[in-house]
Amino acid sequence: MRALIVLAFLLFTPTSLGKVEKKDITVLQVNTQWNKHHNLDLNGLIGCDVQFAWLEEQSDNFKKQVQTVPVIVVYYKNKPVRQWSADLSFKLDIDINEIQSVVDRL
Repeated sequence: MRALIVLAFLLFTPTSLGKVEKKDITVLQVNTQWNKHHNLDLNGLIGCDVQFAWLEEQSDNFKKQVQTVPVIVVYYKNKPVRQWSADLSFKLDIDINEIQSVVDRL
């Protein structure tokens, strides 16, 4: 009987207790069409939602906030927690493992 109760508890207990959902973490990369050869492939990231946006397709307010491209922003529950921006070469000098380590810590 005790085993049956434990089994029922395990079957009906949510598995996400204390875990961060994939939908809570978003990694957004923004770049321009003329600089697309400097895009980073972020599809290998695990445990997050990866999104991409062209700067030309964004609102004027958003465009004013972006100083250099490409830019990568990690959001946790819709709040930015980490950002990487390109330097004057318009190229991000970052490894995907660095982004993954930030995602893993959230």
